[in-house]
Amino acid sequence: MKTKTILLCLLAALVALPIAAQDLKPVRDKQTKKYGYQAKNKTWVIEPRFDGASRFNDGFAEVTIDGYKGLIDETGELILTAEYDDIKKFDKNGLCEVMRKEGRTKLRGVADRSGRIIIPVDCHSVNIPKNGGLITAQRPARDEWLEGSLLWGVYEMDGTELFAPQFLSAPSFSNGTGIAKSALTGLTGVVSDTGEVLLPFEFLAISHSGNHFHTLGTDFTRTTWDADLHRGETFRHPGAVTPYDPMDDPVRAAAWHSGPVGLRLHRNNVKQLEMRSSRTGLCRDLRLDWGYDRFLRLEPFIAEAGTPDTMEDPLGRQLYTLKALLYESDGTLVEEVSRWGYLEAECNEGVVYVAEGQERWMIFNDPNALDIASFTLSLSGYRSLDHSDIYGGLGIRSADLERLWELQPFTERHLAIIEGDNIGVTSYLPPESSRQYAHKERDAMRNPLFQFPFHIGDIVSCTVRSRKEGVEVELYENLACRFEDRFSDPYFSMGGEEIIYWGPHNARTARLSLKRVYKSSDATVDDVYGTDECYHLVLSLYEEDGTWLRTLAEIPYADFAAEGILVFERLGIAVLAPRAGRSYRPDYTQSSGWRSNLRGSVVRTVKMPGAEKLPRTLSALEQAADSGFGLPAPGGSWRRTR
Repeated sequence: MKTKTILLCLLAALVALPIAAQDLKPVRDKQTKKYGYQAKNKTWVIEPRFDGASRFNDGFAEVTIDGYKGLIDETGELILTAEYDDIKKFDKNGLCEVMRKEGRTKLRGVADRSGRIIIPVDCHSVNIPKNGGLITAQRPARDEWLEGSLLWGVYEMDGTELFAPQFLSAPSFSNGTGIAKSALTGLTGVVSDTGEVLLPFEFLAISHSGNHFHTLGTDFTRTTWDADLHRGETFRHPGAVTPYDPMDDPVRAAAWHSGPVGLRLHRNNVKQLEMRSSRTGLCRDLRLDWGYDRFLRLEPFIAEAGTPDTMEDPLGRQLYTLKALLYESDGTLVEEVSRWGYLEAECNEGVVYVAEGQERWMIFNDPNALDIASFTLSLSGYRSLDHSDIYGGLGIRSADLERLWELQPFTERHLAIIEGDNIGVTSYLPPESSRQYAHKERDAMRNPLFQFPFHIGDIVSCTVRSRKEGVEVELYENLACRFEDRFSDPYFSMGGEEIIYWGPHNARTARLSLKRVYKSSDATVDDVYGTDECYHLVLSLYEEDGTWLRTLAEIPYADFAAEGILVFERLGIAVLAPRAGRSYRPDYTQSSGWRSNLRGSVVRTVKMPGAEKLPRTLSALEQAADSGFGLPAPGGSWRRTR
């Protein structure tokens, strides 16, 4: 009986302790001006020694000493030393976030109920899951290649480190796996909640659906993986090109798209050059097996011993040469056309490349230079290039190269090359048309506007400027389309501008067509056939034989029509009436400024006095076609028949 009484008393005391702690009230002592805690009978339970104090909550109270916050238990013992600027409440897992300021920077960490700091207070961000799982924290990396970079690491609930800081974003785990992006490669992989790498960091994007993963590779190969991560269905995305490879070389990375380096050079804008004088030369076709749509690239490589006319890298002390490589249209290497070479000079028309010291090549700035078998060229603005070092020989800046010796800028550049060489890749997927509505689209496209074959120079980039007296349209010499490619599974998005390559002899054509969309105010409405269907206008590129090649742009509606041009302001594209386009077309063998401006130079400025926005209707497009895009229609006009 005595033993039972003692046990009951102990149990009552244990129950009473937290209750007593909750009953303690923070009180300021009048004499010392310090805070302590008193019981209901106003006796001191915790002596006044704090500069500030809050009520107890869940057995703990926040106190302030010398401007910093700490945490005490019901006995007054400091569980967390007063050295923080903020302390969050403990969650149901027994963890809390603590924060300390260093200047304007807020550093965070994680503590448990015993007061142990399980994740050091050096994190810029911390994610503690509410229902248990894994903690992710953004902290300075310790890896020698990443040291000092703020990256994400993964930790168990007791603070055990599963992955040191190495990820560009916080992985999100589900069913034991998480998708993570590596800072070392900039690419994505799959990791487990036990600290293993299940799929290497080699993918542009990864998504998870059901028990399967879907990956998008750097060569734009799409692959499905089963629950055990065995490779399943694989296919290459249509139109994808194996990109220029930096080869872990900062010089190669910095040189990409510097002048002609790394660009795709087709047979019409690379010619053999025979100098007739210092200012004129004879251009002939380059004697290469161009096959079907093959292209050349000039690429810098570390030179072999004995290679003449090398370029020195002042940073790495390596010697480089500039090779010419021939590729298939998908980026597969065919052969080395020139094993060594250098850039000898530049002029307004382009750049002169010396191939293995045997012959000179003229590389035109304009990728759509007219493909003429032989012609004499005047080299205006001719200037010799100093190719003794890579800065002069490759046209790169020392600051850019120095930056690329660091891992993260190099990784960003690598990804920019992969995406930049594949801008517009989803436009190679043929447009889909529902059989249910195909006849309506055919009816709506009886307008001859959709029958015209537009050639190079008939469709160009433009800029629209509003003026008091109307609208002013600047027409450029090139067609540069802006692409935003979206892959839905896995999700991946990239965008940019691309100058359109029209192809051998510039014989490809472009046409406008209609694509039915859901009813929207941002579309062209059929007010002709009484269907009230909504359409977008689609601009597509076709081969010389009429084979569909790719989609260039999708446009909700036209904005202006006058003076022989149809303007799509949102996309910055102007379509010129075939008979009017010839007067606007520039001399493409004399174009310049391509490297500094993707659109090229302004060819002509067209003024549209009193121009008003076109109605977003098919009848407005019919009227534009009737009048030759605003010009009087010679010999009568087309009329729709029902």
